[in-house]
Amino acid sequence: MGKYEDRCYETLKKGRCIVKVSDKTYICPYCPLKKKQYYRYEDLLQHASGVGDSSSAKRRPIVKASHRALAKYLKKNHVPLVSSSKLSAQEDTPSGHDDDEKIVWPWTGIVVNIPIRKSENGQSVGKSGSKLKDELIRRGFNPITVHPLRNYHGHSGTAVVEFQKDWQGLHHALSFENAYKADHHGKKDWSANTEVKYGLYAWVARADDYKSSSIIGEHLCQTRDLKTIPKLMEEEARKQDRLVSYLTNITGTKNKIDLYTAVQKCPCFNVSLPMDISTIDGSNITESEMGMYVDRSYEKLKNGKYIVKVSGETYSCPFCPQKKKPNYRYMDLVQHASAVANSSSARRTPIVKANHLALSKYLEKDLAPLVSSLKPVTQEDPLSGCDHDENGKHIVKASDETYTCPYCPEKKIYRYLDLVQHASGVGNSSSARRTPIMKANHLALAKYLEKGLVPLVSSLKPAAQEDPLSGCDHDEKIVWPWTGIVVNIPTRKSEDGRTVGESGSRLRDELIRRGFNPIRVRPLWNNCGHSGIAVVEFRKDWSGLHNALSFENAYEADHRGKKDWGANNDVKYGLYAWIARADDHKSSSIIGEHLRKTSDIKTISKLMEEEARKQDRLVSYLTSILETKNKHLKEMEAMCTVTSESLKVLMEEKDNLLQAYNKEINKTQQSARLHYQKVFSDHEKVKSQLESHRKDLELREVELEKREALIERERKKLAEELEENVVQNSALRLAALEQKRADENLMKLAEDQKKEELHNRIIQLEKQLAQKQALELEIEQLRGSMNVIRELGDEDDDIVLTIIEASFKELREKERELEDLEALNQTLIVSERKSNNELQEARKELINGLKEISSCANIGVKRMGELDNKPFLEAMKRRYNEELAEERAVELCSLWEEYLKDPNWHPFKRIKLEGEEYQEVIDDEDEKLKDLKDEMGNEVYKSVTSVINEINEYNPSGRYATSELWNYGEGRRASLQEGVEFLLNLWNAHQRQTRNDLRRY
Repeated sequence: MGKYEDRCYETLKKGRCIVKVSDKTYICPYCPLKKKQYYRYEDLLQHASGVGDSSSAKRRPIVKASHRALAKYLKKNHVPLVSSSKLSAQEDTPSGHDDDEKIVWPWTGIVVNIPIRKSENGQSVGKSGSKLKDELIRRGFNPITVHPLRNYHGHSGTAVVEFQKDWQGLHHALSFENAYKADHHGKKDWSANTEVKYGLYAWVARADDYKSSSIIGEHLCQTRDLKTIPKLMEEEARKQDRLVSYLTNITGTKNKIDLYTAVQKCPCFNVSLPMDISTIDGSNITESEMGMYVDRSYEKLKNGKYIVKVSGETYSCPFCPQKKKPNYRYMDLVQHASAVANSSSARRTPIVKANHLALSKYLEKDLAPLVSSLKPVTQEDPLSGCDHDENGKHIVKASDETYTCPYCPEKKIYRYLDLVQHASGVGNSSSARRTPIMKANHLALAKYLEKGLVPLVSSLKPAAQEDPLSGCDHDEKIVWPWTGIVVNIPTRKSEDGRTVGESGSRLRDELIRRGFNPIRVRPLWNNCGHSGIAVVEFRKDWSGLHNALSFENAYEADHRGKKDWGANNDVKYGLYAWIARADDHKSSSIIGEHLRKTSDIKTISKLMEEEARKQDRLVSYLTSILETKNKHLKEMEAMCTVTSESLKVLMEEKDNLLQAYNKEINKTQQSARLHYQKVFSDHEKVKSQLESHRKDLELREVELEKREALIERERKKLAEELEENVVQNSALRLAALEQKRADENLMKLAEDQKKEELHNRIIQLEKQLAQKQALELEIEQLRGSMNVIRELGDEDDDIVLTIIEASFKELREKERELEDLEALNQTLIVSERKSNNELQEARKELINGLKEISSCANIGVKRMGELDNKPFLEAMKRRYNEELAEERAVELCSLWEEYLKDPNWHPFKRIKLEGEEYQEVIDDEDEKLKDLKDEMGNEVYKSVTSVINEINEYNPSGRYATSELWNYGEGRRASLQEGVEFLLNLWNAHQRQTRNDLRRY
């Protein structure tokens, strides 16, 4: 054994067996048959020592030796590493982090672009959370869990990574983010462009992820909160203050608490199992009934119906039954209960909030370590509200040392502690035979005994509350957990020949009635059935030992103890019982086999030493925590100074950037001002030209007045001539109207003729194409028939030769017809192209001619893609004065003209219409257009988008303004016929004006 232990120790020292998984987690390399459990250092040391020192026959010598070597290795070689890791775990938040930034807490990472594939049932499947977790652990990020997010299609390709809730967890989370950012796989890289991305992208969840409408935001809103680093530091400071006050209470009361009180109330030694809640009362309570339900749940917690304490340092929440219950430390469970109770989430029902409020109250008032013993005892009557006898009183105390139970029909005499055990056992019994009234009465009796009669009992008999282990041999080896043995249980043969006897629950209820308070009674069975033997399990604390000794003493007093059972071989009647000790544990009977499987042998002195070690370890652990917190505060202050210095540097950089920005703005304003001055000078030049032209017109007006005087003389002469020409003018007017009608009819006939000619040409081309195809088919048929004739006939056959010659002749004729048709078709195509070109040239000439004519008519020339300055000017007038508004409007308009000329900017998206057709429309999500709409308003936005549509329709390749014939009345492109009619109307109007002028003269 010793050699094997040394060999295992050397193997561990050389690093051949992996023990340490991360900074805080360890595994046992010698437990491979089950799923490996992750331990903390203290838990692994306790596990290795427990298995190595175990006296159970199930533990093989090799297993014990290897675990003793592991314990030796942990004590000698890993203590410095653990201490350093504990110090490093208390580091502050990483430097360079924005303390005022809201971040998701508990610290959470987001992983996207996880490869997924379609399964046979159509659901998406991808990499599991455990594989991702192992990968991140290998990279040193130490996550707690990785949860893939799922939607109705299956795996969404996204996962959330949970880190520890301390500062070390934040350090790991930021290291995780920086590592992916360094590989260009961060959040900005993920949202940079729409290219196909490969590999995982990851970052730390912040406020924008929390508020997003994606599956990530939904998950974070349901499971996380948003907090800032200063707020978390304040919470940490509050925890530290509570811990300091707790340690102060420990220091002040440590020397005043006796062994019995320390064993019962110290958080290190009360070992119990977590219990789930099968049924919860008041599932339909409202907000107004929460106060009553809080009190009810608090009373249940105080009565021990819900188990909160799991072991010396771990606790569990009894009101979270839907998921696997995690183990909390005391302060973490307090924080969990307060957070759920004060949550504003709609998912938290009033029942859940009330339960957690009661749990928070119970933790602060009843489970605060070593504080409950200092609270004064209230003297209120706990029996108020219970049923009373005719005189209105219950008699509990019979004499100075004897007591009776007023709620049991058998008036049995008890000692004080026996009556307390009896009342607690009946009140907390789960038996269906116990009515709720009976349980409530006994619970009230227990409360009355503990609060109302403790001062009287302590004053009358102070020795009764001293050491419950008085009179015991502390060096005697006894089976632990405390176990009693009951033999000579009546049995009988059943119909199938097997032996049956009394059940364990009945024996347990009988022992509870006698005040021994066992946890469980297990009958032992052999191959014949019930063996007539049962083992009685008591609680693992000192009160359990006291109950076991009372159990043994009671049977010994009735001469039914172990010695009486083994005294002689006479026939014995009734039950015999005693406490299991070393000889029972080592016996070869069914009792020994059961005890070796379920328990160990320990002495009371050894158990007391273990508990003293646990208490010392707790005090040293809490002291180290206090020292670490103080060091943590100093480091935090140092980091605050570093952060303030870095903030000053950042402010200086910000000032420099602001100055550079102001310089650029001044340059831009100066260039705009020069441009405006140039425009103003051009305007002045045009104004001077107009003034000179006005003077010329005035001179011409003087000359015209002179001519008018001359004309006045000749007007009299012409009056007579005009009268003579009245008849001629009326005739000319009629002739002009007829000419106008003739011109209109001529234009319509010309248009109709062109349309008919084009339609006839199209029909003719279709006919020619059909003839061509028919000729080609006939030619192919003739060729095929010739080939058939050649194969069937001989060369000397005259009939065949005649048919071949006729076929060749017909084939040549068909080919000539085909060539003529192709020539005619080509001629028609050329003439059609020529006519189209002529129409396009006529349209261009019409547009050029209308450019020179300034008219407010419906038909005119419009510049397609030219930006209008008026909406920009109106928008700027709402912000600035008139002079500055014109300047800013010119700047902004010129800027957007440059944007419109940029061929790389294409703010369109394709939408699917009915069928398979697609259409390009303006992309409302374009950043430039969104900013323009938010800053300048809808009028400017509509003006710019209309220009973008015009450029995309009329000149998408050149992206510059073009001229187009436009119908302003209907807001569409005008046809060539409408332009010609408009010109004819202008010509006719001009002719009428000329005739009128001639008539005046």
